[in-house]
Amino acid sequence: MIAADGLFVYGALREGGSNHAWLQRTHPEGMTRAWVPGRLFHLPEGFPALVAGPEPPAPPPGPGWVVGDFVGYEAPGDLEAALADLDALEGVAEDRFSRELLPVVLQGGHRYLAWAHVFHVERLPRLERHAVELTDGDWGPYL
Repeated sequence: MIAADGLFVYGALREGGSNHAWLQRTHPEGMTRAWVPGRLFHLPEGFPALVAGPEPPAPPPGPGWVVGDFVGYEAPGDLEAALADLDALEGVAEDRFSRELLPVVLQGGHRYLAWAHVFHVERLPRLERHAVELTDGDWGPYL
């Protein structure tokens, strides 16, 4: 099994977001600006949805990259505990989001693997019809 280096957050869990306190209670070791390949949508319910995609040819930031924060934890057990807590918030058991391991590029160019809560790619046609695509890949203005 491939080990994740941390967690990638791109919506209300980011600093300044309404659920940032929920993330902080998982005791992260640190956070830094990062990007994952994909498309980002703003849902009518008021939260974002990331659909993972292929890595664009140009490095981030830019088209095809979603901006957020890479969240690190001191020990693998700390990350697992945080994921269990955040899976409940993100509705993983209800199939609202799924958790996937994605490549993440940190500010400065370092590359890692991170867990991210994403929408299934099968939902892309529905998102394209009912949600607003954020072509700059940043949900920050909604924070």
